[in-house]
Amino acid sequence: MRRLEIAGMTKDGLEVDALHPTYREIYKVLGENSDALMQIFDEMSGQQVNLPVHLYEPDRVKEQLVKRVKQGEAINVNEAANHYGYSRRWIRKIINDVSRKKEG
Repeated sequence: MRRLEIAGMTKDGLEVDALHPTYREIYKVLGENSDALMQIFDEMSGQQVNLPVHLYEPDRVKEQLVKRVKQGEAINVNEAANHYGYSRRWIRKIINDVSRKKEG
């Protein structure tokens, strides 16, 4: 059986020009990886996906910070805020709360 040949089609048969705009963006983000796009499509098509503003979950970040403070690690607030994507004020509050409990 002869496969349909269309301009803009990848070697594995994906018609990039005909993709839904959402899938086209995902395809680009994935480095134009057809296999990865098809995995996402197979696993998640039909689902509504909402991507949170923060990559890291606040409760887990807090757990990590608490653990580090309890181990006596000095935490650079600016670096932690940049790494986790939360405000310096929020990071500082967690560190201060743990430090106060440690002293008290």
